[in-house]
Amino acid sequence: MSKNLKALSAALVLLIGLLSLSVLVSADSNFYDITKVKVNDVEMTSGGSTTTQVELDESTEIEVYIDGTGNSTFCPGGNVDDCAVEVRVKAWIGGYEYDDIEATSGEFDIEPGVSYKKTLTLEIPEDLDVEDNEYTLYVEVYDSDDSEREDFELFAERSSHNVKIIDVIYDSSLNAGETTSVEVRVENLGEDKEEDLKVEVTLGDLETAAVYIDELAAFEEDNEDEESSASAKVNLNIDDDATTGDYDLTIKVTYNRGHDELEESYTVHIEGENTEISTEENTEESGEAEASISLSSTELEGEADEEKSLTLTFTNTGSASEDYTVNVNGEELWAESDISPSSVTVAPGASEEVTVYLTPEKDASGDYDFSIQILNAKGELQEEIDMSMSVEEQTGFFGDSNSLLKIGFIILIVLIILIGLIVAFRKLKDDDDGDELEPKEGQTYY
Repeated sequence: MSKNLKALSAALVLLIGLLSLSVLVSADSNFYDITKVKVNDVEMTSGGSTTTQVELDESTEIEVYIDGTGNSTFCPGGNVDDCAVEVRVKAWIGGYEYDDIEATSGEFDIEPGVSYKKTLTLEIPEDLDVEDNEYTLYVEVYDSDDSEREDFELFAERSSHNVKIIDVIYDSSLNAGETTSVEVRVENLGEDKEEDLKVEVTLGDLETAAVYIDELAAFEEDNEDEESSASAKVNLNIDDDATTGDYDLTIKVTYNRGHDELEESYTVHIEGENTEISTEENTEESGEAEASISLSSTELEGEADEEKSLTLTFTNTGSASEDYTVNVNGEELWAESDISPSSVTVAPGASEEVTVYLTPEKDASGDYDFSIQILNAKGELQEEIDMSMSVEEQTGFFGDSNSLLKIGFIILIVLIILIGLIVAFRKLKDDDDGDELEPKEGQTYY
């Protein structure tokens, strides 16, 4: 009995320690509270008593209502006027195989006694698995220390009619007088079977042709006998007298008995056989560079003292090479920048990339504006691109004293638990050693 009691006491000490750790690591906030959540204008109830329907391949709007709840008990020094908390709002749906379905707001302050509304948009993927239709929406408001989270039930389903063009195979460069084929791959992502889908292909004002796909099974009914996707091949004849130029290749699919349609466009270059260009015009074109510039992003997010990068791509569609130089302007007071390479030469028909690196200073925090300048070979400003970067304070593992105190407290609790267990087990061992065997009364046998 004594041994069992001691073992039970040791287990209780361990359980209390683990509960203390749980309370310390995850805590609700005393400074804000989620009061209401709406999904597509429908007010939700946490815990599953309200379920809202959402459709695949659609945008779902999440409205989050928050109240600032700080008071003199929890505010520093009891001053509610100095009790603002910087938070973000995040909404997400788990369970999607290929990516994260989530959205996060920018950082904002919550003041005591003030109500806030933040709107987030979730893009529901068209290929989300809806075999049982049930998904959970998580909504969280969080700061660097605490958070508030609610979860809600969603009923995800496919729309009745939803057809997509998933691939188009075509020649992007053709000659006048040629015959070309365009292959269009179509998939039915809807709940209903589709019949007599019309695939129409138009090449500028030169040629139009169409074919039909007999039927496409509903997405969830795809099997060996019926398929939810199919390809259609359309042949186009280009006139001998077609002029040189770029033409729009338009793909249009009509379905649902002609009530729905979708359209995509591509570009095809045709070289005319009888196009005449004067020697003067040809000389002028041969010495001209035409470059387009694209960026990977114009809005950056990062952390203080953490390097971020963006890529500029120069594409020369002209007939002469051109030199470009890249400069960063307006970052000197809050970040260090580096450009690799700082200058490029772009040949006709070629593309070159330039990477810009930004490292915010350790004390940088907030939103900053800067610009990227593109200079030509003469040093003239050809283009200036406005940029922005949102910088968060450095929040490393040992980023603040509160984190150190929490870590120290966790270590202390773990040590107390270990010491308690060691003492308990040693006591049990000593008790076992002290129980000597006593001779039993009775007869002695020889």
